[in-house]
Amino acid sequence: MTSRRELKNYAKQAMSGKYGILILAFVAVQALALISSMISSALFPGEETIDIVLSYAFTFILTLLINVVAAGMNYMYLNIARGKVYSLNDLFYFYRHHPDRVIVAGFFMAVLNLLTMLPYTIYSNANLPGEDASVEVLITWLYTGVVLMIVGMIVYQILVIPLEMTYYILADKPELKSTEAMKESLEMMHGNFGRYLMLKISFIPLMFLSVFTFYIALLWIFPYMAMTEVMFYRDLTGELKVQKEEEERMARDYVNPMFDSYSRNEQPQEDQTHPQHFGNVTGESSTVYYENNKDNVSSGNKETGDIEHNSWENTEMQDDLRSQTNAEEKHDQYNTEKNDMQSTQTQTAPKEEEDNEPKPWDEYFNSL
Repeated sequence: MTSRRELKNYAKQAMSGKYGILILAFVAVQALALISSMISSALFPGEETIDIVLSYAFTFILTLLINVVAAGMNYMYLNIARGKVYSLNDLFYFYRHHPDRVIVAGFFMAVLNLLTMLPYTIYSNANLPGEDASVEVLITWLYTGVVLMIVGMIVYQILVIPLEMTYYILADKPELKSTEAMKESLEMMHGNFGRYLMLKISFIPLMFLSVFTFYIALLWIFPYMAMTEVMFYRDLTGELKVQKEEEERMARDYVNPMFDSYSRNEQPQEDQTHPQHFGNVTGESSTVYYENNKDNVSSGNKETGDIEHNSWENTEMQDDLRSQTNAEEKHDQYNTEKNDMQSTQTQTAPKEEEDNEPKPWDEYFNSL
């Protein structure tokens, strides 16, 4: 399994150079949620129970429709993580491909959210302080409401973790129904609950630090979280493992381009020419042949033993005669070569020329 640091590094690499469209998609989804809340407040401004119930019902319906767009954002993030073509039109992908699947899955999650936030909703509306309430009462009401809201959000996040992969599965498998996708998400997250929870907790320090940027940094933090979750999904499906192996192969080719080509060409040659492979093939057949013909071989050895003994003595005598004959022939050949060399030297030696020219003293002796 890939560590949290590696998942975040892969998320940063995928987001590099694409922050504009990622932030724009996030802002679009949040703007739709804000607009739905404003419309609900405008349509049901009263503080009576009927107005509150209708306001929540209307907001609930709008939330289901907005979840289809949010699921489309997850589809766009998947395309970016995989290096595929992407655009803002991906936000409406599920509206064009069976939106009912996302609506059913979103309905289940929305009901779960409603139940976990119900204590906060009841308390904040039933114990609303009046206009003449003291500051202490307002602070107590506000403090209790914030605590209930935070607790409800934490409980919801914990309960919904096993279903977090549903939208990604629906994006990858359009033929699946929403219930089948949720079931597959439960199976996929089995044994990975703690890893995913720690992954989400690891972003809390960044959220606290965003206070110093007047929460402007959240425009980068939330897309960063979403892309890291996409990488977590790809890790569960095995895509990241394949990607890492491909990156290692490319790095090896960059360092030594001849390595892979040599290894690919070397393996077939070893299979054809290496003695070990030949021995593995022929060794078994020769063993089987020996076992099947062991009796015949032993009987044949007994019958031919005497003949081999007699032939060995004759062969030894013949070898001695051959060695003597070869020695004599070599000696004669040596003498013949020696005589030939001497005759060649005699023929090639320059003959002395006779000196027949007259000498000065010959005249003197002739005069006498």
